[in-house]
Amino acid sequence: MTAKLNGYDNLMKNIKSTIYEGILKLGIVKGESFGIYYELDLLNYLLGTDTMNAESMLENLKDFTDFSNALFIPMTIRREGSRFRFIVSGEGVEQISKDTSSTDFLKNLIDLVNTHKFDLNQVQKVFEASGQTYSCKGVDNPEFEYVFSFSDNDFDPFFYCFHIGQGHSHYHRLLEFSYRKLFS
Repeated sequence: MTAKLNGYDNLMKNIKSTIYEGILKLGIVKGESFGIYYELDLLNYLLGTDTMNAESMLENLKDFTDFSNALFIPMTIRREGSRFRFIVSGEGVEQISKDTSSTDFLKNLIDLVNTHKFDLNQVQKVFEASGQTYSCKGVDNPEFEYVFSFSDNDFDPFFYCFHIGQGHSHYHRLLEFSYRKLFS
């Protein structure tokens, strides 16, 4: 049971972080729900399971809505094709907005990214301002050229992948699992 709760904690942490990033990007509309799609392999990674099919994963997740309700984050889970859609209710989104503490880092990064006109030096300054040790490397990928990550996963476990182009720049925020999958 402890392993299952740890997996539920990991999944909930990812859901909260993803929704909070969305709130910082788009704002919050009272009562509006938020949907997140997960592939089976990513759910297995977050839950620490090795479920081979969608039906078994739905069985593994049957108690997750009770778990989320206990945290005042009501949601539903639906299978849509090969993916699973987690729909957090408007009340859950508001709860996440109230409960999630943000570092200035994520807010500052999103403020910069929302301009769509930024350069590598500006991105580096945001990472430096976090006060955390980070790395930046160039990569060969059609979607992005630079990847930033922090040494301390407890501070921030994501890989920030940037395309910095003439007139329009953007980023993707990926878990290590998803990042590694791109290069396998």
